Amino acid sequence: MIALNDEELLGAMQPENRAVFMPLEKRPGPRMTPLEMIELNGEHTRRFFAGDFDGIMEHSLIDEPVYEFLPARIRVRGKEAVHRYHELNYEIVIAQVDPERRETPADAGATLTRSFGENSFTTEISAMLKLGTGEPQRCYFNAVITFQDGKMVGERVWMDQKMNDFFVAGLEKDPDFFKLPGVERF
Repeated sequence: MIALNDEELLGAMQPENRAVFMPLEKRPGPRMTPLEMIELNGEHTRRFFAGDFDGIMEHSLIDEPVYEFLPARIRVRGKEAVHRYHELNYEIVIAQVDPERRETPADAGATLTRSFGENSFTTEISAMLKLGTGEPQRCYFNAVITFQDGKMVGERVWMDQKMNDFFVAGLEKDPDFFKLPGVERF
């Protein structure tokens, strides 16, 4: 587990440390409507649950996607690293599926808020997840999803501590993941 104080977390979020994401005014391509962003993200999610990682890379994401996870401070950048992240995250998420009902505890979840900006949206979600214990637990996360040229740039995801710990442990099951080019702890 990585413990951060407020000063470290705020420092990591300063503009000079955030040159990873292109500013909105410099992103090429047309602006997307909220409905277009939701539809593309929905298709991305359907491909994810189908295990279609090549389809995600081809149809959902720009050529140089970027994902960031907080409070873990993990950044995943580039096609190879993001493809592998989706494979690992699939195993983490599929562990939440009830094989008899083919439902996830997340079905008991709710989108609490969703806000739209230029080529981006933010969502706050509450979900019931097993987190490896067998007993569903209430978890919370927020995601900022940005778009460019009609595709997703990636996601910046903030998770509560329980969900974060489970997620990081799932990624760490592959000792080579953090050695891939484009995967870093910042």
